Amino acid sequence: MKKLYLKNTHSKKHTQDYRKYFALNRSVAGFNLKTKELIYTLVCDKSDGAFVYDIDKNEYIDLTMGFGSIIFGHNHIPIRKEIELQLTKSWSVGPISPLAGKLAEKISTVTKTERVAFFNSGTEAIMVALRIAKAVTKKKKVVFFKGSYHGTFDSLLTLKNNPETNIAKESIPGVTQSILNESYLFEYGSEESLTFIKKNKDTIAAVLVEPVQSRNPSIQPLSYLQELRFVTEENDIAFIFDEVITGFRIGLGGCQEYFNIRADIVTYGKVIGGGLPIGVVAGKSKFLDALDGGFWQYGDDSSPMVKSTFVAGTFCHHPLAMATSLKTLEILNLSNGKLLHQLNSVTTNFCTRMNTFFTENSFKISIINFGSLFRFIVPGRYKKIYSQLLLNGVYIWEGRNCFLSLAHNEEIIAALEEKIKLSCIQLVENGIIKTKN
Repeated sequence: MKKLYLKNTHSKKHTQDYRKYFALNRSVAGFNLKTKELIYTLVCDKSDGAFVYDIDKNEYIDLTMGFGSIIFGHNHIPIRKEIELQLTKSWSVGPISPLAGKLAEKISTVTKTERVAFFNSGTEAIMVALRIAKAVTKKKKVVFFKGSYHGTFDSLLTLKNNPETNIAKESIPGVTQSILNESYLFEYGSEESLTFIKKNKDTIAAVLVEPVQSRNPSIQPLSYLQELRFVTEENDIAFIFDEVITGFRIGLGGCQEYFNIRADIVTYGKVIGGGLPIGVVAGKSKFLDALDGGFWQYGDDSSPMVKSTFVAGTFCHHPLAMATSLKTLEILNLSNGKLLHQLNSVTTNFCTRMNTFFTENSFKISIINFGSLFRFIVPGRYKKIYSQLLLNGVYIWEGRNCFLSLAHNEEIIAALEEKIKLSCIQLVENGIIKTKN
């Protein structure tokens, strides 16, 4: 792989030059002494459409797309113009932007949720969702599932549980057991989890799911989600959909619409922000009222009727993020969701063609997808495919979630397919993998 780090000389040098000062976890992801020379994050200073350009002036087809936040393509003109226009008005915070209320109303309408609140990231949205679930139900425990990703909130940061109690188990330095003691962790889709929730209904405040797990999009458990909805509704447990990744990507109504299941609380982020930071908590008034006391009006004796919990954040309603979110929703609404349907179909067809190629050529690789989110399944030495793809001009970040955008047109996808095929063939030629042929 000497060719790769020669190709990325400046990215590698940049990583080394600033390592002393810049504590970046991504620059050590997957560290291994044998592949040490290949461990650096691509450093890019330009992006456009479906492409990113590194500081070595190399062009890459981007499959990371802002970790899934870019749906129209980089530097999309309508989004950029919206940012430029808002910059001429205000990008300060303090007073509430007039755009925030408009955005809340439009998100409420399209997602069929009753109320909406804004935060800075998906992690914050999850944190708030769990807080209001506990505040309203007056219960303490949370159930979540192995394989899900819910950001970096401490009480959800583990991959292990105590096999006897199902309590989430300390596994990451700095995340202590005391923080995890109110969290139960189960296999997603397991009968055991349903039995446990029913048995412990009086202490469980919330059940949190990525309806389709971004790290395993092949699992799309309709019947299990329906059962979870029934159990939580019967037992005063908040059912929370984490749609930070799938929201406004699988469809305008997200997984709620896709599975025809109404959650109590839904979190959004990424796509809706148009590339700028945002976190959204939406859902039933029963739960969202815990943020502000509920609805009341001027000119009469009405007042907040619900005791509220505490939330805050300097940039929660940033005018630039509000502007790009409104424009994103406007564009998606104009097509009545057809743009997303088209993108999902294009992605599925791409995955099907590549899987056919892998099978016909005895490559132990496959691609799984949910709409325009997809992942490569690569065992053992086949993981070298990512370095080979980077060498051939395809960028996939260390977390390996991949996304197509509306900027990935037919010509670009055809080029992408050829690069994937070439990379597989080169792995064989270099003796890294073997096939039966």
